[in-house]
Formats: sequence, structure tokens, C-alpha cells
Amino acid sequence: MTAALLGAALFAGYSRSEVVVSLLFAFVFAALGYRMSYRHRQARGVTPWRLPSGLWALICFFLQPFGIIVEILAQATTKSRYSAPTSGAQTSGISTTGNRAGTVAYAALRARQPALTGADSGGSGDVLAEQQGPAAPASDVDGKPAMFGWYPDVTCRHAERYWDGRGWTELVRDGGVSGSDPL
Repeated sequence: MTAALLGAALFAGYSRSEVVVSLLFAFVFAALGYRMSYRHRQARGVTPWRLPSGLWALICFFLQPFGIIVEILAQATTKSRYSAPTSGAQTSGISTTGNRAGTVAYAALRARQPALTGADSGGSGDVLAEQQGPAAPASDVDGKPAMFGWYPDVTCRHAERYWDGRGWTELVRDGGVSGSDPL
């Protein structure tokens, strides 16, 4: 009974359709706020300002467009859980244009991941992946981790391999032709 009285007091003077539209927008903003926080956590390892995604949904529900603006500000000011790239990649002079998610070029990726020679790895050839698993794609010059997409194949067996944001997949591509090659 008290909830009905509270609802009547909050929405007094508004038509039923105005209340429904307002609540619909509130739920849309809440879903958007939750999704933005969730994606930020997937990409950077932490949510904006390290607040739970559910709390961001509530903030965006009540503040609507202002909540989204606050969350964007929080995303811009929250440091990633992942470390920044080495200074050598930033000063290497390699262009980052044309690469998905602003990642550094293939040469910089290989410079960070020195290959083991046959003598170093017990005669098994150039396979760093066999000893400690393939490394993640290089982060961009701002220190953000690489997002999903096609990157130079870490096994050097193909031109590109697909990174799903969490790990290397078996999907490979050579000259635009897709295929499958397990790691």
C-alpha cells in the first residue's frame, strides 16, 4: 500500500503514457550502462572506477543520460589492470595506422616476443608457443589491451590468427582465405 502511495506521489501530474515512456528510457539507459561497464571490464580487466556493473546500471537508471556521461568519464580515468607497453614499442617508429584496435605492427610484436632457436629450445625450432603459450597481441600505444580481431599469427604458420579478446582461436587467414589451424 505504501509503495502505491509513493508511486502516486512521485508521478502525480504525469499521464500514464509519460510514466511508461520515462520508465522505458530508464531501463534502456540502465542496460546501456551495464553493458558499457561489462565491456570495459572485458577490455581492461576492471570496471570504470572499479564499481560493479550492477551499480553502473542503477546509476544510469536514475540519472539516465547524465549517468552515461559519468560512466564515460569514469572509463577515461580508470587505469587498466594490464601493464602499459614497453617504451621500445612507442619509440620504434613503426606506424600503427591500418591495424585493428591501433595495435603496433608485426615487427614490434615479434621484437617483444623473441623467438627461440633450435639450440635454445632443445632443437624443436622456432616455437616459443610450445613452452609458455602464445602471447597476447601487443597493446596499443595508450596501453589498452588489444581487442578482438585478426592479428599476425604468433606461430608464424599463417598470415593472421583471430584473437577473441581473451585468447588465440584456431581461426587463421592467409591472403583473405580463412581456415582452421589449432595451436
